[in-house]
Amino acid sequence: MPLDETRVRDFDFADVPVKVGEKDAMLYALGLGIGADPLDARALRHVYEKDLQVFPTMPLVLGSPGMWFDKAGLDYRKLVHGAQALEVVRPLPLDDGMVARSKVVGLWDRGAEKGAVVDVERVLTDTAGAVVARLVSTYALRGDGGFGGRPPERDGWARPERAADGAAVLPILPQAALLYRLNGDMNPLHADPEWAKAVGFERPILHGLCTFAMAARGLIEQLSPDAPEALRAISGRFSRPVFPGETLRVTFWQEAGEVLFEASVEERDLVVLTGGRARFA
Repeated sequence: MPLDETRVRDFDFADVPVKVGEKDAMLYALGLGIGADPLDARALRHVYEKDLQVFPTMPLVLGSPGMWFDKAGLDYRKLVHGAQALEVVRPLPLDDGMVARSKVVGLWDRGAEKGAVVDVERVLTDTAGAVVARLVSTYALRGDGGFGGRPPERDGWARPERAADGAAVLPILPQAALLYRLNGDMNPLHADPEWAKAVGFERPILHGLCTFAMAARGLIEQLSPDAPEALRAISGRFSRPVFPGETLRVTFWQEAGEVLFEASVEERDLVVLTGGRARFA
């Protein structure tokens, strides 16, 4: 049965209260592999309470509306997180209350055989109502196409034909998924070997949002190492799963006010994150 377009577009998400403590911020950074060199002052600012600075991609793990898809009549069994975008308006405050509000901002039909695409925006605001961050999560609904809606628009991203301006190489901790899941996504796919095999993976995979944030980390370390807060926006599409213990290579090109990038795993020579765009202050 085709999805009910009105039901999805008008789905009523509950507000989610959010507060980030010191330990929350440090755990998030550790899950991204920050602090591997305990003498690196640039890393310590994210993993040590003295002059603690929240890593700028942390809004990605805050205020999730949870598993709402089934409630909106979507086939969550065939759902895939396809892309992610983040706009950082200002640094996350520590120990201050915030609110996350989500809404469907796009619903696209790719046809009965190809499924559909839904965009969900999440806005994080402080107690005064000022925006801290905006996120858009894009999901491929492989079992919900053919309802007669408009097809998705293409963003026109293409890898530049010239040589890259640089690359960051980031080892992924073998225990990265076990650490990262403590930020809230406790899906056993990221921890249980038997569960992973049952759904077609040789072993537990890394969270896509961890790969995404590690790509941001690589760009920051290359382009703005002394001012991580200069990252203003980042987006990209997930193309392949990543396994803990692999090595992530983030390749980038600086183009007219933005940075284009993609990420690959060196061990398998596979692109895992594509269509990347980032903007720094």
